[in-house]
Amino acid sequence: MLAMNRRSACLTLVLGCTGSRARAADMKISTSGKNGTMTDTAAIIDLFDRWEKVWHEGQFDLVPGCVGDQYIRHDETGTRTVTREAYAAEIAKTRQERPDIRVVVYDHAFQEERAWFRFAFKWTDVATGEARSRAGMQSYRSEDNKLAETWLSMQPMGSAWPDAVAQAHWTDPSPVK
Repeated sequence: MLAMNRRSACLTLVLGCTGSRARAADMKISTSGKNGTMTDTAAIIDLFDRWEKVWHEGQFDLVPGCVGDQYIRHDETGTRTVTREAYAAEIAKTRQERPDIRVVVYDHAFQEERAWFRFAFKWTDVATGEARSRAGMQSYRSEDNKLAETWLSMQPMGSAWPDAVAQAHWTDPSPVK
C-alpha cells in the first residue's frame, strides 16, 4: 500500500480534491480571455488531450501548441526553467529509454488555467523485461492555453496507488468517487 508522504499530502491539500471532471464537449467555452482565447475549463481539457498524444504517441509536432516558450518545472531535482524544445527533447529521450512508457491517470481535476493529476508512470525495463512503476501527483498552471509551470511529487520506484482504477484517457471522467 502506498503511504502518502507529507509533501504529497500537502500537495493534495493545496490543490484541492474538487473540480470539474467533465469532458471538453460538455463545457461552455468562453472567449473573454487574453487574445480571445478559451479561458475556462474546456481549454485546459483540450490542452491535456493534446499533451497526452505527445507522451503516448510521440506527436512532438503538438509541443509548440502545448508548452509556452519557457516552462517552469518544480520537481525532485529542484526548480528549473526549460524551453519547449528542451523539454520535448527530454520526453523523446524518456520514450527512447522506455519505449512502452505510459502515464496512467487515476484521478484529476481541471479548473480554468489549473489542473492536477494523480498518476503513475508504467513501463517495462528494457534490460530485464520486468514491469516498473512509479506513482506521483502533478499540478499545472497554464497561460494562453499552454503549459507554463508544474509541480511534481513522486513516490519511490515500484510505488502504485492502492485504489488503482485507471482512466482510458487523461481527461476521461474519473472513476474515483
